[in-house]
Amino acid sequence: MRGSAVVLAVPFLIGIAALHGLTVEIETYHVSDASAFHVPTILQFADELPAVDFEHYPAAQTPLFHLLMAIWVKVVGFEAWQLRLLNVAISYVALLVLYRWLVDGFSFERRQALAFTLLFGLSPYVLGPSFAVLTDNLGILFGILALERFHRSARQHSLGQFALGCAAMSAAILTRQAFLFLAPVAAWALLSMRPEFRRLAAGVSFGALSIAPLAVLVVVWGGLVPKGADAASCGLCDDPSGAAGDRVSLRGLGFTVTMFGLYAGAIYAPALLRRARELRLPPARTLLPPLAAGLALVVVSDLVRHPSSFVNADGYLWQASEWIPAVASSSLLFWALVPLGTVAIWLLVERAGLLSLPAVYLVAFLASTLVVRLIYQKYFDPFALLALVMLMRPDDLRVRTDYAGVAALGIAFVAFALRPYA
Repeated sequence: MRGSAVVLAVPFLIGIAALHGLTVEIETYHVSDASAFHVPTILQFADELPAVDFEHYPAAQTPLFHLLMAIWVKVVGFEAWQLRLLNVAISYVALLVLYRWLVDGFSFERRQALAFTLLFGLSPYVLGPSFAVLTDNLGILFGILALERFHRSARQHSLGQFALGCAAMSAAILTRQAFLFLAPVAAWALLSMRPEFRRLAAGVSFGALSIAPLAVLVVVWGGLVPKGADAASCGLCDDPSGAAGDRVSLRGLGFTVTMFGLYAGAIYAPALLRRARELRLPPARTLLPPLAAGLALVVVSDLVRHPSSFVNADGYLWQASEWIPAVASSSLLFWALVPLGTVAIWLLVERAGLLSLPAVYLVAFLASTLVVRLIYQKYFDPFALLALVMLMRPDDLRVRTDYAGVAALGIAFVAFALRPYA
Protein backbone atom coordinates (compact mmCIF):
# COMPACT_ATOMS: atom_id res chain seq x y z
CA MET A 1 0.00 0.00 0.00
CA ARG A 2 2.84 2.39 0.82
CA GLY A 3 4.34 2.27 -2.69
CA SER A 4 0.94 2.72 -4.28
CA ALA A 5 0.20 5.66 -2.00
CA VAL A 6 3.38 7.34 -3.19
CA VAL A 7 2.51 6.77 -6.85
CA LEU A 8 -0.99 8.16 -6.36
CA ALA A 9 0.47 11.27 -4.75
CA VAL A 10 2.72 12.08 -7.72
CA PRO A 11 0.12 13.88 -9.92
CA PHE A 12 -0.89 16.07 -7.00
CA LEU A 13 2.72 16.93 -6.14
CA ILE A 14 3.43 17.83 -9.76
CA GLY A 15 0.29 19.98 -9.85
CA ILE A 16 1.23 21.79 -6.65
CA ALA A 17 4.70 22.52 -8.02
CA ALA A 18 3.38 23.63 -11.42
CA LEU A 19 0.95 26.04 -9.75
CA HIS A 20 3.71 27.53 -7.58
CA GLY A 21 2.54 26.04 -4.34
CA LEU A 22 -1.11 26.59 -5.36
CA THR A 23 -0.61 30.36 -5.26
CA VAL A 24 -1.60 30.40 -8.95
CA GLU A 25 -5.13 29.50 -9.96
CA ILE A 26 -5.64 26.68 -12.44
CA GLU A 27 -7.12 27.92 -15.71
CA THR A 28 -9.92 25.46 -16.49
CA TYR A 29 -12.61 23.24 -14.97
CA HIS A 30 -15.12 26.00 -14.14
CA VAL A 31 -12.64 27.47 -11.68
CA SER A 32 -14.49 30.79 -11.91
CA ASP A 33 -17.16 29.19 -9.70
CA ALA A 34 -14.67 29.32 -6.86
CA SER A 35 -14.45 33.11 -6.75
CA ALA A 36 -18.06 33.68 -7.81
CA PHE A 37 -19.80 31.27 -5.44
CA HIS A 38 -17.69 29.08 -3.20
CA VAL A 39 -15.12 31.40 -1.63
CA PRO A 40 -17.78 34.05 -0.84
CA THR A 41 -19.90 31.34 0.80
CA ILE A 42 -16.94 30.04 2.81
CA LEU A 43 -16.08 33.54 4.04
CA GLN A 44 -19.73 34.23 4.87
CA PHE A 45 -19.97 31.04 6.93
CA ALA A 46 -16.65 31.80 8.65
CA ASP A 47 -17.94 35.22 9.69
CA GLU A 48 -21.23 33.75 10.92
CA LEU A 49 -19.85 30.79 12.87
CA PRO A 50 -21.18 29.26 15.02
CA ALA A 51 -24.65 30.52 13.97
CA VAL A 52 -24.54 29.95 10.20
CA ASP A 53 -27.37 31.12 7.95
CA PHE A 54 -28.00 28.07 5.76
CA GLU A 55 -30.97 29.76 4.07
CA HIS A 56 -29.14 32.50 2.18
CA TYR A 57 -25.72 32.05 0.61
CA PRO A 58 -24.30 32.44 -2.93
CA ALA A 59 -23.45 28.82 -3.80
CA ALA A 60 -26.11 26.53 -5.27
CA GLN A 61 -24.83 23.37 -3.55
CA THR A 62 -25.75 21.98 -0.17
CA PRO A 63 -23.48 23.55 2.46
CA LEU A 64 -21.21 20.86 3.94
CA PHE A 65 -18.14 21.67 1.81
CA HIS A 66 -18.42 25.36 2.58
CA LEU A 67 -19.00 24.73 6.27
CA LEU A 68 -15.91 22.51 6.60
CA MET A 69 -13.81 25.04 4.71
CA ALA A 70 -15.21 27.84 6.88
CA ILE A 71 -14.15 26.00 10.03
CA TRP A 72 -10.68 25.65 8.50
CA VAL A 73 -10.62 29.40 7.79
CA LYS A 74 -11.78 30.14 11.31
CA VAL A 75 -8.96 28.06 12.78
CA VAL A 76 -5.98 28.92 10.52
CA GLY A 77 -7.11 32.10 8.72
CA PHE A 78 -7.91 32.71 5.07
CA GLU A 79 -5.36 32.03 2.37
CA ALA A 80 -6.59 30.85 -1.04
CA TRP A 81 -3.67 28.46 -1.45
CA GLN A 82 -4.47 26.80 1.89
CA LEU A 83 -8.04 26.09 0.78
CA ARG A 84 -6.73 24.64 -2.48
CA LEU A 85 -4.23 22.49 -0.57
CA LEU A 86 -7.03 21.17 1.62
CA ASN A 87 -8.94 20.22 -1.51
CA VAL A 88 -5.84 18.42 -2.85
CA ALA A 89 -5.73 16.41 0.38
CA ILE A 90 -9.43 15.54 0.00
CA SER A 91 -8.85 14.31 -3.56
CA TYR A 92 -5.83 12.27 -2.53
CA VAL A 93 -7.77 10.55 0.27
CA ALA A 94 -10.54 9.74 -2.23
CA LEU A 95 -7.99 7.90 -4.40
CA LEU A 96 -6.61 5.99 -1.42
CA VAL A 97 -10.13 4.87 -0.49
CA LEU A 98 -10.86 3.82 -4.07
CA TYR A 99 -7.60 1.88 -4.34
CA ARG A 100 -8.21 -0.04 -1.12
CA TRP A 101 -11.81 -0.79 -2.16
CA LEU A 102 -10.74 -2.19 -5.55
CA VAL A 103 -8.28 -4.51 -3.82
CA ASP A 104 -10.47 -5.63 -0.92
CA GLY A 105 -13.93 -5.41 -2.47
CA PHE A 106 -13.33 -6.45 -6.08
CA SER A 107 -10.22 -8.65 -5.69
CA PHE A 108 -8.14 -6.69 -8.18
CA GLU A 109 -4.42 -7.29 -8.07
CA ARG A 110 -2.55 -4.36 -6.59
CA ARG A 111 -1.09 -3.30 -9.92
CA GLN A 112 -4.53 -3.43 -11.50
CA ALA A 113 -6.10 -1.43 -8.70
CA LEU A 114 -3.26 1.08 -8.93
CA ALA A 115 -3.70 1.45 -12.69
CA PHE A 116 -7.44 2.03 -12.47
CA THR A 117 -7.18 4.36 -9.47
CA LEU A 118 -4.45 6.38 -11.11
CA LEU A 119 -6.53 6.61 -14.29
CA PHE A 120 -9.50 7.83 -12.25
CA GLY A 121 -7.31 10.39 -10.50
CA LEU A 122 -5.85 11.63 -13.79
CA SER A 123 -9.28 12.29 -15.25
CA PRO A 124 -9.37 16.03 -16.00
CA TYR A 125 -12.63 16.22 -14.06
CA VAL A 126 -11.07 14.72 -10.94
CA LEU A 127 -7.52 16.06 -11.10
CA GLY A 128 -8.39 19.58 -12.28
CA PRO A 129 -10.93 20.42 -9.53
CA SER A 130 -8.41 19.17 -6.95
CA PHE A 131 -6.42 22.40 -7.37
CA ALA A 132 -9.38 24.76 -7.01
CA VAL A 133 -11.89 25.58 -4.30
CA LEU A 134 -14.68 23.46 -5.79
CA THR A 135 -17.13 21.05 -4.19
CA ASP A 136 -16.77 18.19 -6.67
CA ASN A 137 -14.13 16.02 -5.06
CA LEU A 138 -15.39 16.14 -1.48
CA GLY A 139 -18.66 14.75 -2.83
CA ILE A 140 -16.73 12.08 -4.74
CA LEU A 141 -14.84 11.11 -1.57
CA PHE A 142 -18.03 10.70 0.45
CA GLY A 143 -19.70 8.95 -2.49
CA ILE A 144 -16.93 6.35 -2.79
CA LEU A 145 -16.96 5.85 0.99
CA ALA A 146 -20.71 5.25 0.84
CA LEU A 147 -20.41 2.76 -2.02
CA GLU A 148 -17.59 0.90 -0.29
CA ARG A 149 -19.55 0.60 2.96
CA PHE A 150 -22.74 -0.47 1.17
CA HIS A 151 -20.71 -3.11 -0.70
CA ARG A 152 -19.19 -4.34 2.54
CA SER A 153 -22.55 -4.39 4.34
CA ALA A 154 -24.10 -6.48 1.57
CA ARG A 155 -21.25 -9.00 1.67
CA GLN A 156 -21.03 -9.20 5.45
CA HIS A 157 -24.74 -8.70 6.22
CA SER A 158 -23.61 -6.01 8.63
CA LEU A 159 -26.11 -3.39 9.76
CA GLY A 160 -23.27 -1.40 11.31
CA GLN A 161 -21.49 -1.12 7.96
CA PHE A 162 -24.79 -0.14 6.36
CA ALA A 163 -25.19 2.65 8.92
CA LEU A 164 -21.70 3.91 8.09
CA GLY A 165 -22.63 3.85 4.40
CA CYS A 166 -25.74 5.91 5.13
CA ALA A 167 -23.65 8.42 7.08
CA ALA A 168 -21.24 8.77 4.15
CA MET A 169 -24.18 9.06 1.73
CA SER A 170 -25.69 11.79 3.87
CA ALA A 171 -22.37 13.67 3.83
CA ALA A 172 -22.21 13.32 0.03
CA ILE A 173 -25.76 14.65 -0.36
CA LEU A 174 -24.98 17.53 2.00
CA THR A 175 -22.02 18.34 -0.24
CA ARG A 176 -23.92 18.15 -3.53
CA GLN A 177 -27.64 17.48 -3.92
CA ALA A 178 -27.01 15.29 -6.98
CA PHE A 179 -25.63 12.48 -4.79
CA LEU A 180 -29.21 11.63 -3.91
CA PHE A 181 -28.82 9.04 -6.68
CA LEU A 182 -27.03 6.89 -4.07
CA ALA A 183 -30.36 6.22 -2.31
CA PRO A 184 -31.26 3.27 -4.61
CA VAL A 185 -27.82 1.81 -3.90
CA ALA A 186 -28.57 2.05 -0.18
CA ALA A 187 -31.85 0.23 -0.76
CA TRP A 188 -29.98 -2.48 -2.69
CA ALA A 189 -27.48 -2.90 0.14
CA LEU A 190 -30.22 -3.20 2.77
CA LEU A 191 -32.25 -5.73 0.79
CA SER A 192 -29.09 -7.71 -0.03
CA MET A 193 -28.68 -8.39 3.69
CA ARG A 194 -32.10 -10.13 3.69
CA PRO A 195 -32.78 -8.68 7.11
CA GLU A 196 -35.52 -9.81 9.42
CA PHE A 197 -38.16 -7.20 10.23
CA ARG A 198 -36.39 -5.48 13.12
CA ARG A 199 -33.13 -5.07 11.21
CA LEU A 200 -35.04 -3.97 8.11
CA ALA A 201 -36.85 -1.28 10.12
CA ALA A 202 -33.52 -0.12 11.57
CA GLY A 203 -31.97 0.03 8.10
CA VAL A 204 -34.89 2.01 6.70
CA SER A 205 -34.52 4.41 9.62
CA PHE A 206 -30.81 4.88 8.87
CA GLY A 207 -31.63 5.59 5.24
CA ALA A 208 -34.38 8.06 6.11
CA LEU A 209 -32.12 9.88 8.57
CA SER A 210 -29.42 10.21 5.91
CA ILE A 211 -31.80 11.98 3.53
CA ALA A 212 -33.65 14.02 6.17
CA PRO A 213 -31.14 16.94 6.26
CA LEU A 214 -31.62 17.57 2.54
CA ALA A 215 -35.39 17.41 2.97
CA VAL A 216 -35.17 20.03 5.71
CA LEU A 217 -33.02 22.29 3.54
CA VAL A 218 -35.42 21.97 0.60
CA VAL A 219 -38.29 23.05 2.86
CA VAL A 220 -36.27 25.98 4.20
CA TRP A 221 -35.14 27.04 0.74
CA GLY A 222 -38.48 26.43 -0.96
CA GLY A 223 -36.61 24.53 -3.69
CA LEU A 224 -33.39 22.71 -4.46
CA VAL A 225 -31.02 25.65 -3.97
CA PRO A 226 -30.54 28.32 -1.29
CA LYS A 227 -32.55 31.51 -1.64
CA GLY A 228 -29.40 33.54 -2.22
CA ALA A 229 -28.06 31.29 -4.99
CA ASP A 230 -28.31 31.60 -8.75
CA ALA A 231 -30.73 28.82 -9.75
CA ALA A 232 -29.28 28.90 -13.27
CA SER A 233 -26.09 27.33 -11.88
CA CYS A 234 -28.03 24.33 -10.56
CA GLY A 235 -27.72 21.31 -12.81
CA LEU A 236 -30.94 19.85 -11.39
CA CYS A 237 -32.99 23.03 -11.64
CA ASP A 238 -35.11 24.33 -14.46
CA ASP A 239 -36.76 27.57 -13.39
CA PRO A 240 -35.92 30.73 -11.40
CA SER A 241 -37.44 29.35 -8.21
CA GLY A 242 -34.89 26.56 -8.16
CA ALA A 243 -37.51 23.84 -8.30
CA ALA A 244 -36.92 21.02 -10.71
CA GLY A 245 -39.01 21.18 -13.84
CA ASP A 246 -41.29 18.45 -15.15
CA ARG A 247 -39.43 18.11 -18.42
CA VAL A 248 -37.07 15.15 -18.76
CA SER A 249 -33.91 15.66 -20.80
CA LEU A 250 -32.16 12.78 -22.55
CA ARG A 251 -28.98 14.74 -23.31
CA GLY A 252 -27.35 13.84 -20.01
CA LEU A 253 -28.20 10.18 -20.48
CA GLY A 254 -26.84 10.10 -24.03
CA PHE A 255 -23.73 11.99 -22.98
CA THR A 256 -23.01 9.60 -20.08
CA VAL A 257 -23.44 6.55 -22.32
CA THR A 258 -21.04 8.22 -24.78
CA MET A 259 -18.34 8.48 -22.14
CA PHE A 260 -18.90 4.90 -21.02
CA GLY A 261 -18.49 3.75 -24.63
CA LEU A 262 -15.34 5.82 -25.13
CA TYR A 263 -13.67 4.54 -21.97
CA ALA A 264 -14.79 0.93 -22.42
CA GLY A 265 -13.59 0.91 -26.01
CA ALA A 266 -10.21 2.39 -25.12
CA ILE A 267 -9.56 0.15 -22.11
CA TYR A 268 -10.71 -3.13 -23.65
CA ALA A 269 -9.31 -2.60 -27.17
CA PRO A 270 -5.76 -3.96 -26.56
CA ALA A 271 -6.99 -7.10 -24.81
CA LEU A 272 -9.66 -7.72 -27.44
CA LEU A 273 -7.13 -7.35 -30.25
CA ARG A 274 -4.74 -9.74 -28.54
CA ARG A 275 -7.46 -12.35 -28.08
CA ALA A 276 -9.09 -11.79 -31.48
CA ARG A 277 -8.52 -15.36 -32.67
CA GLU A 278 -9.98 -16.99 -29.58
CA LEU A 279 -12.89 -14.60 -29.12
CA ARG A 280 -16.42 -15.82 -29.65
CA LEU A 281 -18.73 -12.97 -30.54
CA PRO A 282 -22.14 -12.94 -28.87
CA PRO A 283 -25.00 -13.93 -31.18
CA ALA A 284 -26.60 -11.14 -33.17
CA ARG A 285 -29.84 -11.41 -31.20
CA THR A 286 -27.84 -10.47 -28.09
CA LEU A 287 -26.25 -7.37 -29.60
CA LEU A 288 -29.13 -6.04 -31.69
CA PRO A 289 -31.26 -4.73 -28.76
CA PRO A 290 -28.52 -2.57 -27.18
CA LEU A 291 -27.32 -1.45 -30.61
CA ALA A 292 -30.82 -0.38 -31.59
CA ALA A 293 -31.29 1.33 -28.22
CA GLY A 294 -28.04 3.24 -28.74
CA LEU A 295 -29.04 4.45 -32.19
CA ALA A 296 -32.47 5.48 -30.92
CA LEU A 297 -30.87 7.35 -28.03
CA VAL A 298 -28.66 9.32 -30.42
CA VAL A 299 -31.69 10.26 -32.51
CA VAL A 300 -33.68 11.67 -29.59
CA SER A 301 -30.86 13.15 -27.48
CA ASP A 302 -29.81 16.13 -29.62
CA LEU A 303 -26.11 15.52 -28.98
CA VAL A 304 -24.69 18.48 -30.83
CA ARG A 305 -23.12 21.56 -29.28
CA HIS A 306 -25.19 24.46 -30.57
CA PRO A 307 -23.59 27.93 -30.36
CA SER A 308 -26.44 29.00 -28.09
CA SER A 309 -25.84 26.04 -25.75
CA PHE A 310 -22.17 26.65 -24.98
CA VAL A 311 -23.14 27.85 -21.53
CA ASN A 312 -24.72 24.51 -20.63
CA ALA A 313 -22.64 21.98 -22.59
CA ASP A 314 -18.94 21.93 -21.85
CA GLY A 315 -16.09 19.42 -21.72
CA TYR A 316 -13.50 17.87 -23.99
CA LEU A 317 -16.04 15.56 -25.66
CA TRP A 318 -18.22 18.51 -26.59
CA GLN A 319 -15.16 20.35 -27.89
CA ALA A 320 -14.10 17.32 -29.94
CA SER A 321 -17.60 16.96 -31.38
CA GLU A 322 -17.38 20.44 -32.90
CA TRP A 323 -14.63 19.19 -35.23
CA ILE A 324 -16.81 16.36 -36.54
CA PRO A 325 -19.84 16.90 -38.80
CA ALA A 326 -23.33 16.44 -37.41
CA VAL A 327 -25.94 14.21 -38.97
CA ALA A 328 -29.58 14.81 -38.04
CA SER A 329 -29.67 15.62 -34.33
CA SER A 330 -26.16 14.61 -33.25
CA SER A 331 -22.48 14.82 -34.09
CA LEU A 332 -21.02 11.76 -35.82
CA LEU A 333 -18.82 11.33 -32.75
CA PHE A 334 -21.92 10.50 -30.74
CA TRP A 335 -23.38 8.35 -33.51
CA ALA A 336 -20.32 6.12 -33.04
CA LEU A 337 -19.87 6.22 -29.27
CA VAL A 338 -23.42 5.99 -27.95
CA PRO A 339 -24.15 2.60 -29.60
CA LEU A 340 -20.73 1.41 -28.45
CA GLY A 341 -21.67 2.53 -24.95
CA THR A 342 -25.04 0.77 -24.91
CA VAL A 343 -23.47 -2.46 -26.16
CA ALA A 344 -20.68 -2.24 -23.55
CA ILE A 345 -23.20 -1.55 -20.78
CA TRP A 346 -25.39 -4.43 -21.92
CA LEU A 347 -22.55 -6.96 -22.00
CA LEU A 348 -20.84 -5.86 -18.78
CA VAL A 349 -24.05 -5.55 -16.77
CA GLU A 350 -25.20 -8.96 -18.04
CA ARG A 351 -21.90 -10.44 -16.92
CA ALA A 352 -21.96 -8.76 -13.50
CA GLY A 353 -25.66 -9.41 -12.92
CA LEU A 354 -28.47 -6.88 -12.98
CA LEU A 355 -28.70 -7.01 -9.19
CA SER A 356 -24.97 -6.53 -8.60
CA LEU A 357 -23.67 -3.36 -6.94
CA PRO A 358 -21.98 -2.02 -10.13
CA ALA A 359 -25.17 -2.51 -12.16
CA VAL A 360 -27.43 -0.91 -9.54
CA TYR A 361 -25.01 2.00 -9.18
CA LEU A 362 -24.84 2.56 -12.95
CA VAL A 363 -28.62 2.34 -13.45
CA ALA A 364 -29.22 4.72 -10.53
CA PHE A 365 -26.76 7.25 -11.92
CA LEU A 366 -28.11 6.99 -15.47
CA ALA A 367 -31.62 7.60 -14.13
CA SER A 368 -30.41 10.67 -12.25
CA THR A 369 -29.05 12.23 -15.45
CA LEU A 370 -32.57 12.54 -16.87
CA VAL A 371 -33.28 15.61 -14.74
CA VAL A 372 -29.96 17.39 -15.30
CA ARG A 373 -30.09 20.44 -17.56
CA LEU A 374 -26.43 21.54 -17.54
CA ILE A 375 -24.48 19.01 -19.57
CA TYR A 376 -21.07 19.85 -18.18
CA GLN A 377 -18.79 16.87 -18.60
CA LYS A 378 -17.52 17.14 -15.05
CA TYR A 379 -21.01 16.28 -13.78
CA PHE A 380 -20.95 12.89 -15.53
CA ASP A 381 -17.38 11.88 -16.39
CA PRO A 382 -16.02 10.59 -13.05
CA PHE A 383 -19.18 8.58 -12.39
CA ALA A 384 -19.17 6.90 -15.80
CA LEU A 385 -15.49 6.00 -15.41
CA LEU A 386 -16.09 4.68 -11.89
CA ALA A 387 -18.98 2.53 -13.15
CA LEU A 388 -16.76 1.00 -15.82
CA VAL A 389 -14.01 0.18 -13.32
CA MET A 390 -16.56 -1.42 -10.97
CA LEU A 391 -17.88 -3.58 -13.83
CA MET A 392 -14.45 -4.85 -14.86
CA ARG A 393 -12.89 -8.06 -13.59
CA PRO A 394 -9.29 -8.87 -12.69
CA ASP A 395 -8.92 -11.32 -15.60
CA ASP A 396 -9.91 -8.65 -18.14
CA LEU A 397 -6.30 -7.46 -18.08
CA ARG A 398 -3.98 -10.46 -18.10
CA VAL A 399 -0.66 -9.29 -19.56
CA ARG A 400 1.20 -6.01 -19.71
CA THR A 401 0.05 -5.12 -23.21
CA ASP A 402 -3.56 -5.24 -22.01
CA TYR A 403 -2.81 -2.08 -20.03
CA ALA A 404 -2.07 -0.10 -23.19
CA GLY A 405 -5.60 1.30 -23.32
CA VAL A 406 -5.44 2.43 -19.70
CA ALA A 407 -2.06 4.06 -20.38
CA ALA A 408 -3.30 5.77 -23.55
CA LEU A 409 -6.29 7.23 -21.71
CA GLY A 410 -4.06 8.46 -18.90
CA ILE A 411 -1.71 10.15 -21.37
CA ALA A 412 -4.69 11.74 -23.14
CA PHE A 413 -6.03 13.01 -19.83
CA VAL A 414 -2.70 14.62 -18.96
CA ALA A 415 -2.38 16.14 -22.43
CA PHE A 416 -5.80 17.73 -22.14
CA ALA A 417 -4.99 19.07 -18.68
CA LEU A 418 -1.77 20.63 -19.98
CA ARG A 419 -3.36 22.15 -23.10
CA PRO A 420 -4.07 25.59 -21.56
CA TYR A 421 -0.39 25.88 -20.66
CA ALA A 422 1.04 24.76 -24.02
